[in-house]
Amino acid sequence: MPAMAMTRAVALSRPATAPAPLRGRAAARATTRAAVVGGRRTIVSIVASAPAPRSVRRVRPGRAAAPRGERVAMSAASSAAPAGAGDTGETAAIVNVVKAIFGAGGFALPWAFAQGGTVLVTACLLSSYWFAIKALEMLVQSQETLIAAGKATQAEVQTYAGLTQKAIGPAGDVICRVLNVITCFGITVGYMIFVADTCISMLPAAQAATYTTAKMLTYNLPVWLFMAWQRSIAGVNLISLFGTTTVALSMIWVMISALRNPLQLAAIPLADVSQFSGFFGTVAFLFFIHFTLFSVQEGMPEKKYFLSAANKAFLISMAISLVFGLVGAVGYGRGVSSVVVTMLTGVAGLVVKGLLALNLWSTFPLMARSSLLICENVVSPGKEAALPVSLAVRTGFVCLAAYLACNVPNFGAVLGLVGGVCCCAMSVFMPPIILYKSKELCGTPAAGGEKGMIGFVALTGFVCMILSVVL
Repeated sequence: MPAMAMTRAVALSRPATAPAPLRGRAAARATTRAAVVGGRRTIVSIVASAPAPRSVRRVRPGRAAAPRGERVAMSAASSAAPAGAGDTGETAAIVNVVKAIFGAGGFALPWAFAQGGTVLVTACLLSSYWFAIKALEMLVQSQETLIAAGKATQAEVQTYAGLTQKAIGPAGDVICRVLNVITCFGITVGYMIFVADTCISMLPAAQAATYTTAKMLTYNLPVWLFMAWQRSIAGVNLISLFGTTTVALSMIWVMISALRNPLQLAAIPLADVSQFSGFFGTVAFLFFIHFTLFSVQEGMPEKKYFLSAANKAFLISMAISLVFGLVGAVGYGRGVSSVVVTMLTGVAGLVVKGLLALNLWSTFPLMARSSLLICENVVSPGKEAALPVSLAVRTGFVCLAAYLACNVPNFGAVLGLVGGVCCCAMSVFMPPIILYKSKELCGTPAAGGEKGMIGFVALTGFVCMILSVVL
């Protein structure tokens, strides 16, 4: 799952110094290095207003320390090498965005196509691409509007949380925190189901038949607790490389294995709207990642190329998703698992499954970090939580997630809710509202066609969120 598998991630906290503006302004030559975890973003990006643990409280050269009570979380940009002199950074940004999109959540694409139908899910991918780019343009325009009017500095709107707070007010910060915790919690549930089902599929058939997801999750629970107790984020670059490689190799092997089977195109429906929550949530989880893209933009020497890079990355990702999803669905048929890697066989399949399980375990501390810090800050406001308090909060978080994972039907159902509700809220519903409030705050309210487009995108996001719950 996300890196669900996420995880990926971006620092949505406010940097202490102002980098170059988003687009069409002088470029900052120093690039920001961070990690895309497991080939996907981590929701690590939204920041908890709590002091950073001593293990990570370090100030980067050339940056002032963040005020107490504000912390810079791990970024969801990638650990790509800095751009050289004269490089716009567009190529690196394309790679970083593609890496941020794909993770364990991508392995539900064949299931999404098998459930929603080849034509309907393809149309969903195409429309999601359009809405994703339109919403990203609105976020960039919001930043530029606030900066040009002197209502905010670049540093204050360099992150999703900072931009939301400046445009909407204190309520924006609360919204970010709540959505962050809910999203990370949902991803944790998905992680647990993904790993449990994968572990079961690695057992001999006779032994696997004696295990349920809940039973395997119980055996895995000590590992999840141990990983949740890790308060240091050392080694993220190595984890990023491991995760990206694992996801890429796994997707390739899934397609090879699927094509070895008799093709079952006739078994896949053209369209099944009743499965909206499952297929839309999977697509939304992959593509509605706007809250993780701010540090990708920040690390570009020429920020005016950010939207161009994002557009190309989304197009590439849409093409990959279309091919992978269709091949997996047609190769494995209507009964394809929502965790398609569980259908792999042989030694190679066993290796792929083991690597993915290790990847999700290793990226879990990064993915869940921001939400855990937010929860700790609720218990210990204004100060770093003491070790016993921190461990208690993290233990409760994991145990509650494990309880829900034992009672959720499958991985796809989790993606449906997390992607269809939380990711859609932050990446489709909120951006037009942020733009509308930004322009209103600056005394240049939206009107005419612009106002209509803002309303259309916001309404579409809201309707998709409702349908993800009721269908």
